Amino acid sequence: MACGRLKKSWEFKQVYRFGQALVTRNVVLYFCTNSIEGNRLGFSISKKVGGSVERHRIKRIYREAFHHLQDMLKKGYDFVIVARKPAVKMDYFSAKEELLSLCKKGKLLK
Repeated sequence: MACGRLKKSWEFKQVYRFGQALVTRNVVLYFCTNSIEGNRLGFSISKKVGGSVERHRIKRIYREAFHHLQDMLKKGYDFVIVARKPAVKMDYFSAKEELLSLCKKGKLLK
């Protein structure tokens, strides 16, 4: 099942306000339950992290890593990934491992 996307400002605010946060050196993962059956993902990457090329690269890497973890995750959650400056140096495999460890920590795996 493909994951949906968070697009609206109020959707992000809802996750920040009612959700929980898990933190690593590279990213902060916010999550909360939603009223739909699938998972949705949103990104918040500041210009302080880097130029548009770096920000979009981070987004692509984490979106792909998240996509590959979808089958292992519980359904019915909204996720927001907030990238930090060190995330610019991330590659796909370390991003996937990082998301997997955060999901284990947050008890988000089936």
